[in-house]
Amino acid sequence: MKLKHFVVMVIALPLIGLTSCNQNSSPKSGTLNIFQPSTLQLQRGQAIQTKEGVYTPETDEVWHSDKRYRKLERQLFFGD
Repeated sequence: MKLKHFVVMVIALPLIGLTSCNQNSSPKSGTLNIFQPSTLQLQRGQAIQTKEGVYTPETDEVWHSDKRYRKLERQLFFGD
C-alpha cells in the first residue's frame, strides 16, 4: 500500500509543478492579428500588391473568404 502511495506522489508532484508554473499565457489585447479576415473591402483606385502583381480595383469591392462564401451559399440554398 505504501508503494502505491509513493508511485502516486512521484507522478503527481511533477504534474503539479508543470501546471502551477504557467504564467499568464493569454494574448495581450493589443497583439491580436487577423490572419484571414472573413471579408476584405477594397477602395476604388487603391493599388493592392498581390502574389501575381499589383491589382487596382476600378470600383469599391467586397471580397469574401472561401469559408464565408460557402456559409452564405448554404444559407441561401438550404436556409441554415
